[in-house]
Formats: sequence, C-alpha cells, structure tokens
Amino acid sequence: MKKTLLIVFALCFSYVHSTAQDENYTLYNPIHLGFGLTGGLGLHSTNSTLRCIGDPACPTFDGGIGSQFGIMGNIEWMPTDWGMRGSIGFSNGSVKMSTTDSRALVKDVNGMIVPLIREHSLNIAMPMINMDLGLQRSFGNSRVFFGPNFGFLLSPTWKSASTLLSPNNVTFKSGSRDTVFLDQGIPNVNALQFGLSMGYGHHIPLSKHIVLVPEISASIPFSRIIAGPEWKQTSILIGMSIRWGMGAVKEEVIRRAEVIDTIEVNVNERIGSMIIEGQKKSTRSLEEFETHNIITETVERTDTLKVGLPPKQSPKPVMKIHIAQDEESEEVNAINVRGQLVTEAFPILPMVFFSEADINLHPRYRQLRTIEGFASDKLEPLVSEQHKDILNIIGDRMNKNMQANIELRGFSDPTTENSDCELAGKRVGTVREYLANVWNVDRSRIMIEMDSRKCSPDNPTMSRIPQGYEENRRIEIISDQKDILAPVIRSRYVEITEYTPKDLYISSSETIGENIISWKLASQLGDSVLHAKDGAQLPLWIQMPIEKEDARLMQQSMNDQLQMSMIIQDNEGDVGSAEVSIPIQRDTTNFAIQRLSLMHFPVQKATLDKQGRNAIDAFLQDLEDNASISIIGYSDNLGNAQSNLELSKKRAETVFKYIRSIKPKSNIVKVNGLGSTALPPGIRSHELPESRFLSRTVQIEIIRTWKNLE
Repeated sequence: MKKTLLIVFALCFSYVHSTAQDENYTLYNPIHLGFGLTGGLGLHSTNSTLRCIGDPACPTFDGGIGSQFGIMGNIEWMPTDWGMRGSIGFSNGSVKMSTTDSRALVKDVNGMIVPLIREHSLNIAMPMINMDLGLQRSFGNSRVFFGPNFGFLLSPTWKSASTLLSPNNVTFKSGSRDTVFLDQGIPNVNALQFGLSMGYGHHIPLSKHIVLVPEISASIPFSRIIAGPEWKQTSILIGMSIRWGMGAVKEEVIRRAEVIDTIEVNVNERIGSMIIEGQKKSTRSLEEFETHNIITETVERTDTLKVGLPPKQSPKPVMKIHIAQDEESEEVNAINVRGQLVTEAFPILPMVFFSEADINLHPRYRQLRTIEGFASDKLEPLVSEQHKDILNIIGDRMNKNMQANIELRGFSDPTTENSDCELAGKRVGTVREYLANVWNVDRSRIMIEMDSRKCSPDNPTMSRIPQGYEENRRIEIISDQKDILAPVIRSRYVEITEYTPKDLYISSSETIGENIISWKLASQLGDSVLHAKDGAQLPLWIQMPIEKEDARLMQQSMNDQLQMSMIIQDNEGDVGSAEVSIPIQRDTTNFAIQRLSLMHFPVQKATLDKQGRNAIDAFLQDLEDNASISIIGYSDNLGNAQSNLELSKKRAETVFKYIRSIKPKSNIVKVNGLGSTALPPGIRSHELPESRFLSRTVQIEIIRTWKNLE
C-alpha cells in the first residue's frame, strides 16, 4: 500500500466593513478611554555642574535617583494596526542627590590635624503635570508606542543639608553634627519640560468593552530643569490602567484550505484504474485579534486510488427511443406539442378553512416570510393552487389599494364544534395577525364581525359527514371594493391541447458491457430535469411517461431539444455514458380562448349574486358577434349525484339567461351541466373544502381567432 499526501492550500481574503453591529461580524474597540496609576524611577544627571545652595564649601553633585508616583488619564485610537495614543496625568516626584567632601582640615580629639569629612545632600520635591502624544503600533493585543512628551513643573522645592561624618569631636555652631542650609522653592526653574517617550503595553480583556492595560515606558529629556547647570531627568515608569472601548465592526479575514489524502491501492481482481472520492469533512477555526478576526475553513478528504491491470473496453450504453414497448415499434423522431393561447379569469374564494378545534393556519396555505417578489399574476394557472395564496393575494391587493378595507367573519361547525364563538374569534385573530404582521396591513383596516351567541355560517353545509363539517370551520373575507375580491387574470398563457407521444420507451438492447450493476437515466430540458430513473439491473425497456406539465414546459421553453442521458457501471467500477437529443416541434392554434369561472354558488342553490353579474358584465364587455360562447355548470360531490347534475344544469341555465339579457345577439353554442361527474378546470379533486366550494361554479368560455384579438 502506498500513501500519497496532496495538500492544496488556497487563501481567500474577505473584508467586511460596517458601521452597525451585525450577528455575522465581531466587535472590536478602536477607541479606548481610561485612567490608572503610574510609578517609577527618575534618573537625574547634572554633568557635575549643580552645586549646593547656601553652602559655599559644598562641592558639585554628579546626579541622583528619585521616585515618581501619580495618576493618569489616557486615550487611544486604533482604526487599523497603526493608531495614536495620548495621556495626561499628575505625578509627585522626589529625588535625593548626595556627595562627600574631605577638603577641609580640623583637629581631632587627640589634637591631630585630620580631614573634615562631610556628606552634602540635596532633597528635591518635583510635582509635575505630564502629557504625551504619539504613534502606536499593535501586534495582536500588544502595543508599542513612541512620541513627544511634555511636563509642567508645579512649584518645585529643594532642601540643602550637610552632615559631619568625621572626626567625631567636630560640630556645627548649633552643637549638632548636621544642619540645613536652605529649604525653599527652586529658582530659575524651566517650568516647561519636553522630551521623547517610548514604551510597551498589553491589553488584557476583562469584558466586551473593558480592558486592563499594564505598560512600561521610558522618557528621554531634551530640556534642563533649571537655567544654567546641565540638570536633566530621565524617567522609567510602570503604569496600570482600566480602559473602556467604544465598539466598531472588526474586519474578518477568511482563509480556505483544502487537504486531500490519496490512498493508493493495488488491486488485481479488476482492470483499469479509478479514484473513489472520499467523504468531505469541514472544520472551522477562529483566531481573534484586537482589530480583526482570522477564520480558517479547512476541508479534508481522503480519496482512494485503485490501480489494477491495464483497462479493458469500457461499457457503453446505446439508446433507441420508441413510442411503444415492443421491438417492432416505430422510433421517435420528434415530440409534437400543440397548444392554444388562453386568457382566463380565475375566481378567488375569500375563505380560509381550519382543522377541527384548531386556530392555526393549515400548512397547505402558503405563509410567506417576506412579501418581496410575490405577484398574483405569476401564480400557477390552477384555481385550486391559487387558493393556497388567498391571504397573500388579499394582502397584496390591500397594499395596492390603501383606501380599501375588509371585514372578517369567523365561524365554527355547529355539530363538531358546537358553534364555539371563542374558537371562531381566535381563528379571525389568526388571519388578522397574518395580514398585519406579514403584509403590514393596518389593523384598523381589518374589521371583525362576530356574533357572540351564534358562530355557525349563515348558510352552513348541512351534509352530516366529515366533508360537510369541515366546510363550516372557516373565516370569510368581505369587502365592498371590487378589486380586493376580483378574479386573478392570466393573459395569453399557453394551454396544451394535444401532445404526442404520451410515453417514451428507451431500448437498451444494443448496450455494450457485461455485468452491469447500476444505471441512471435522465431527461432534461434546459436546466429543468423532467425524468430521472435508476436501478441495479439494466432492463431491456425503460418507460418514460410525458405528463401534461412536461408538455407545457416544452411548449414554453427556449430549448428546441429534449436531452436524454444514460450512465451505466459494471461490477468492476467502469462507467460508460451516452446522450440522445429528441427534437421538439411546437404548434399553436389560431384560436385564442377566454374563460371566466364564476364565484361559487351557495350550497344547493343556482342563484346568481351581484358579484357574479358584475364579473359577467366585465367579461363580455368587448364581445364580438362572431365569437362562440359555451356555458358549463358544475357542482361538488356532496349529496345525490342526480341532484347535483340537475343543480349544475340550473346554474348553467341561470347564466345563459343573464347573458341573453345583456347580449341578445351573442353566439351561445353550448349550455350544459356536468354535476359532480367531471371536475371544473383547475380543480384536481373534491378532497378539500375549498375545492368543493370552487366546484359550485359555472365556466364561461369564449373562442376567438387571433386576428380578432389584434
């Protein structure tokens, strides 16, 4: 076994800039404000030019070491790795200089002349206001800074004293062995001090916005403390401060890496070589810095390279497309699709139905998260499918007509829910809140009409079966604005009238290859996959049915060919593939159809309400005399089939009489009722309550030629 490691590393940088906090980004603090304490050493140098004050015999001082302690306030601004910092504070410094002198001679207790040894000291108090401003460079949480610093001496004082060390018999006139010559303010002080400071600090996060910052710095002086002698102070300070940061959005740097292991395996029981791709495993790591984050995304995969004997002849599928499942059938040369242009007014059913004792919208109703991109004229041209968007259609129309109001009436079933008004009221609230929260409809435009004593529909479904009960569990939407409850209009869409063949049969009899263990067959129209089948053993014939929806896509598509592809694999892992293109021939009749399905009729009634008459008036407004009209009535499947048939015919007759009254010369070629023996166009079954309501309808169809529509 041989193991080969292949590493492909790719770095991608993604910079994110924002001024507001977002859940995808991390905050950092470019501006910090704080306060703290500072202390350290003051190293004084005099270049041997500073003398005692008030003691002419005092020699010069070479320098001294003092201490400093104080408070400080600071600010730093770090928009990138470079930034600025500043501080201001007060320190109370002190320094002591001393020197020993033995130039004078005196007699000791024995009368011997010996040197007079004296220690001269200078004790200095130096209160000062300190300021500095400079550049700063960050390395993660660490900082290096440098820049000018300024100090303002506040009435410094000094005390000059002398102490006799030897011999022991000598004293000053006061009888003491030590004396103070001077204790006063320092004359000729240069109050303004300036120099250069540099240092190092480190941010220790305590919380999201608070850091603890220890620092060490040194200050090199440029100015003298007093006029005349070369007296300067060099400071070495250690500080500790608490700082609060103002947040901004960090940059995120994303690095992507792909690590691929390839395991090579020698196999003698198969012919050829192949790579089996392993499963990918993704990991993600985060490195946080003060001003940015580095996110590393690593994808690891282990592939297997199988190496065997020299390759054999690969399997190859050979496809022949037929229209019948026998070897004598004719091969398919093309798919023929015939359609007609249809303009249709789809009625909306202003009702929402609920499950028993439930107040939540049923999952079959589409509940949007965002209204962006919704358009009722783009919905599928099936009335049962459009009803799934009834609340979205109402919400969209109310947003387009800001003067319109609606009224909600809630009901519960009298048998299974005992006409529960509380339940009905909660259902009304569910619908109202959806329109208000999703479609931003002002609640004042949504009226609620409730009867606290009786909450069953005014015209309930009386069938004592589950289908009848569920029709009474509903919310009705009422509006006096025509455009709120008007039909959905789809103009000049293509409706398939005929297509051939209805089935494709793919023959695999001439396929090359042995021991085929798997196959996949697919048909594709552009980016749309119409069929996909697979299996273990390759059959002699594979059937691919063409549905009406497939034919509609072929009619509308810009692609002129249906692509058929097959992939097969034998028991040794060898793969073969083939493609076949089938031309698509389209034809559209010179007739254009216009349809209107009237709003549902009441249960067991054939009366035409005002809304239905208004819809017919608008539909027939531009009717030509030579246009052909057909009128077909329908009913739901509740109750007796014969009664439903007679009811549907009465509904068709009612519409016929009304059309004759407004269009006496209209060419009505068909008036019929089909009862519940046939489903209205766009209704797939009578299973749902809305499908049964929409089946209580009459469809009016006008057939015109294209030239009459130009």
